[in-house]
Amino acid sequence: MKTTPIIAIVGPTGIGKTKLGVSLAKFLDGEVISVDSLQVYRDGGIMTAKPTLEEMDGIKHHLIDYLDANEEPSSFVELSVQTIRLCQTRRKVPILVGGSMSLTRPLLFHPFFTRQELSVIILDSDIGILGSRLDARVEQMAGQGLLQEAQYLHDLERELLKDGDFSTGIWKAIGYPELRPCFGVDHDSVEYHHLVTKGLALMKTNTRLYAAAQLAWIRTSLIPAFQERGVDYTVFNVGATPTAQQKVDTPRSKLILYPYFVLLGGTVASSMYMMGRLVLGHKTWFGKG
Repeated sequence: MKTTPIIAIVGPTGIGKTKLGVSLAKFLDGEVISVDSLQVYRDGGIMTAKPTLEEMDGIKHHLIDYLDANEEPSSFVELSVQTIRLCQTRRKVPILVGGSMSLTRPLLFHPFFTRQELSVIILDSDIGILGSRLDARVEQMAGQGLLQEAQYLHDLERELLKDGDFSTGIWKAIGYPELRPCFGVDHDSVEYHHLVTKGLALMKTNTRLYAAAQLAWIRTSLIPAFQERGVDYTVFNVGATPTAQQKVDTPRSKLILYPYFVLLGGTVASSMYMMGRLVLGHKTWFGKG
């Protein structure tokens, strides 16, 4: 019996990967495997934009919330392969969702995938369109308790991070270094409020820069590597009109979302119409809607 196909959704931060992954999982009777180097931590859920229970919408998510704040995801690729195999054993479609530059390529080019039916969905966007969404997300995080979470991470830092190296653990997340100066002053002071405003503005800037770096990496490194290795991929321009969508060049794509789906403004349209079917080469996999 052939194994179930594997779907990978790759794209920059804030583009709508989580919602698309959940929607596909519902149509295809699948489970989501997160490919995010920060959502692996039990702490920092707001700062890392970890999906909430509401956003998961009943879909099983793997490889989030399994590391302590000062650990590193050094065994991530091996754990991912094990998780994919477990999903396939239970006849669930593994749906990889993420855009981590440090984890995506090592995982998708692991020898395990040479024996699998892998199809990659790449979500692309103009940084101008995406940037405004990212700014709004930072504001939303602030309203959800971002400062309180950063304060908690600061307390953890003093307990666990002896050398002050913010390139390790949860402390490398965008948001913590930017807001850290706030916690050395009186929270009722004018200076504190100034530092919060400055920190949030810097967080927006650095998030945009990170998204731009991800987009450049996908376009100039990951896609050429897919082409060289014959990996099946499809590119969708998030925010583009349907006409523009039709012009996207996908020379190696065997994956057909039937009859179509349209991405609007970084979210999956509520009227997404897929008939619950993916055609992968010669194999048709019928999802259980």
